[in-house]
Amino acid sequence: MENLIFNFHTTIFFVVGYLVGSIPFGYLIYKLKNNDDIRNYGSGNIGATNVNRLIGKKLGALTLLLDFFKTFLITIFIAYSYGDELGVICGFSSILGHIFPIWLKFKGGKGVASFIGLLAFISWPLTLLFCMNWLISVKLFKISAAGAMLAIVVNVIIFKFVLIVQFSYNMILWVPGTTLEFYIILMLSMLVLCKHYSNFKDFFKK
Repeated sequence: MENLIFNFHTTIFFVVGYLVGSIPFGYLIYKLKNNDDIRNYGSGNIGATNVNRLIGKKLGALTLLLDFFKTFLITIFIAYSYGDELGVICGFSSILGHIFPIWLKFKGGKGVASFIGLLAFISWPLTLLFCMNWLISVKLFKISAAGAMLAIVVNVIIFKFVLIVQFSYNMILWVPGTTLEFYIILMLSMLVLCKHYSNFKDFFKK
């Protein structure tokens, strides 16, 4: 019976997370501002970077925050009500919704802000390291996408290292994060990196 209930809740909250994540805040903000489709301008992306480039830093920052909180809040709400595992599953599906929104024919953002939203629930130390790596990389390369890609790769390596140290040496136990959460972050990292493939090619052409 418990497995049946868990499977039922998993399905329901997976769908709920997906639908919440599918809310295209960047698209809606640009639509309200210019009454046009942001996908026709700049990089064609609905994320905060393109919003920032096209209509300013304030609205770009607003888009970043909304994309972050739509994943963070739905994750923490479900986790508080039904347990961390269901919360993380819900957060995972929220990021899928952001990247593949049903409202925009499954052509959405690249998922970094929403990814940070889930990571913030899983492990605040890893989130701080991610943001520091991102900011430093952006300063070095002057490209937000390059910073995001490097931060994602470093984050996965550090997360795995922390788990190994915790399991083998019973140290740094104050850093949150489970094996299940690592594999979810790993899958999402690979997906987000794939979404940055065009940025990756452009970076190495320079």
